[in-house]
Amino acid sequence: MYRGYGMKLIGTNAVIEIVEADKAPNIINKNEYCSIVAKKDSMIYSVSAQNGTPLVEEGDIVKKGTVVIGGWMEGKYTGTRYVHATGDVKGKVWYSEKEKVYYKQDKKKETGRAEKKYSININNFVINFYKKLSKFEIYDTISEEKKIRISSNFYLPIKFVIIENHEMEKYEITYSKEEAIEVAKKDLLLKLDEKVQNKEDIINTYIHTNESKDYIEVEVIYEVLENIGTEEKIAL
Repeated sequence: MYRGYGMKLIGTNAVIEIVEADKAPNIINKNEYCSIVAKKDSMIYSVSAQNGTPLVEEGDIVKKGTVVIGGWMEGKYTGTRYVHATGDVKGKVWYSEKEKVYYKQDKKKETGRAEKKYSININNFVINFYKKLSKFEIYDTISEEKKIRISSNFYLPIKFVIIENHEMEKYEITYSKEEAIEVAKKDLLLKLDEKVQNKEDIINTYIHTNESKDYIEVEVIYEVLENIGTEEKIAL
């Protein structure tokens, strides 16, 4: 893994973002010998080799790293001749997500009542202008900070803090089996959609359920058709 760096401007502040990224793929020169290997577990859907020797066929199950098009060719008179393999290998790949939904659940909602509290933070020394305890038994809190700016790019080490508590009340909801399945499906499909970039590559969607007394477990599986081949240099 390597780290990727990016910068964005927010107002007059520059924010540096550091994120983990996949290792950059090795670029293999066209004059070098290489095979095509599977970059993920899959079931072979089709193989088309422009150069090299196909080593798998439709329906084969392959693991990540399996050679699918060999970087060599066999000739009756020339024997084994190494090449830079080229071709297209498509495979069926499966993505799945699973979730339990209980038939009886405790929920909460806002009552519409709220309270605001204020404080000042000076070099991490906090002055509160309120009692620490809220008058609400159940509540959600939203906090907002405001810095004091002298000029366009100079801030004092002082922050005004606004705390807003929103009163909540509990209630119970009971799902039928069908309702629970729909709740799970909605959540799971959103998660799976984040994993699959091209929705047109989804060829099947499978839904499995496992029911118990108190809940139902739902699993949604996307079957996706992808190009699963990547070049790998041959060490001679």
